Amino acid sequence: MAEKNYYKVLGVKAKFTQDELKKKYRDLAKKHHPDANKGSKKAEEYFKIISLAYETLKDQKKRRDYDLKQSYSTRSERTSPGSSPRGGNRSSSKDGFRNPYGFRSSQGQRPEDPFTNPFTTEEQAFDPNMPIRGMDLHFMVDIPFKTVVLGGHIKYSYEKYVNCDNCKGTGSSAGEECSVCDGKRQVVIQTSIEAKIPPGVADQYPIRIEKKGGEGKNGGPPGDLFLKVQTKKHPTFKRVKEDIYAEVKIDAKLAQTGGEIEVETLDSTKKIYLEEDTLTGEEYRIPGLGAAIQWGKKRGDFIVKFMVVNG
Repeated sequence: MAEKNYYKVLGVKAKFTQDELKKKYRDLAKKHHPDANKGSKKAEEYFKIISLAYETLKDQKKRRDYDLKQSYSTRSERTSPGSSPRGGNRSSSKDGFRNPYGFRSSQGQRPEDPFTNPFTTEEQAFDPNMPIRGMDLHFMVDIPFKTVVLGGHIKYSYEKYVNCDNCKGTGSSAGEECSVCDGKRQVVIQTSIEAKIPPGVADQYPIRIEKKGGEGKNGGPPGDLFLKVQTKKHPTFKRVKEDIYAEVKIDAKLAQTGGEIEVETLDSTKKIYLEEDTLTGEEYRIPGLGAAIQWGKKRGDFIVKFMVVNG
């Protein structure tokens, strides 16, 4: 697996976004997951390669180390004993395919290129009992406005694969195929967690909850759970970066004379003074009562926008 081109495995270019990487991984993982292929060993091997490629490329440090290793391997091949400084090779097969190691493929055929088909694994030995990491799970979650901008906790229920209790994840019971999981080793269950929402988290931000994804097979580690924040619309407040805007209606007479009014903020009620001859669209800024920033260390401003109405 270490020889595979992880970029080709997942079908991404060198300059990819995390969203592109996740989408490619999820599409391939769904297609090749063993449970979606009747426990196929080939599918399980494919899934293992996909998972390893994703785990490597999504992590900045792992990806950098992988790229350096690939670069070193490429340079080593170019300067191997069987090659010339210009990249020519000492031997070639009957079909003209150059081979840097001086061997000829059987019947003059070009050997299979592992980078042309990253899933060429039929000839590799595979141990069905080797530990396999569980699947990462990704969900979009609607979260109340105030919980997003100030932080808090939510309860979330979802489904995931876990090892079958009846056969202890082996796929067989009493010498026969497990009747509960149909030999697939895992079953789907409904579970729930209490997730912490960081103060001031950005909309569409994926919150990672370690080890709460699918359960691993054969003692493998569990995957992670990712909850992508979708902020519920608030009837009164609107967020612009770290500031919160609220439109407040005031009577035309009060707008003309001025006076004290109360406004509801995110977490309190605040008295403010309205100046004489206040016009529609004018604003009043209350420092430090907006959305949390820097993970709760500071807060933005709360901005009251006035709308003058008659009667």
